Amino acid sequence: MNHAVPMASPAARQWWVQVRGKAYGPYSMTQLSAFVTEGRVRPATQVSNAPDGAWVEARKVIGLMNHACPGAPANDSAEAANVFVHVEIFSGSWMSFMAALESMGHVCELSPGLYLVRTRFSAGVIRNTLSQTLERGDRFVVVDASRDRLAWFNLGPEIDVRISKVWNGPLRAETR
Repeated sequence: MNHAVPMASPAARQWWVQVRGKAYGPYSMTQLSAFVTEGRVRPATQVSNAPDGAWVEARKVIGLMNHACPGAPANDSAEAANVFVHVEIFSGSWMSFMAALESMGHVCELSPGLYLVRTRFSAGVIRNTLSQTLERGDRFVVVDASRDRLAWFNLGPEIDVRISKVWNGPLRAETR
């Protein structure tokens, strides 16, 4: 039996997304569609048109998954990129993390926790995809060496500030 939820129903003006048992929302259908394009909502992600309503997989919401072209990357460029991912996993999430990472492109382990990925996906899409596989305390950084982009997960607000200062900051004056 196919339990599809129509996008245009009056009850579906607001949507919630479930992540690790917690409901986030409300989001408009436009926002939910953008999450699909960004890779933040995947076909198996649980969504509902009520915060405490019946949860269904996003793939069952009629027309929602059509916003992302199947098999096409959701990023600025169709060009392949070299992306480095450094991960520290303290939970038991290795298997799901590696499955998600390998689904993003060709993967080469450089050292424990450091991977090179040849992919068409953006750093943001990779971050959003991989973050869905991890638990509290796990963390990672994604460096897109080809497109000069950086994304990270679960490093903390103080690290966010430090990264921004260096990544976007001026070069140091050279001393002679």
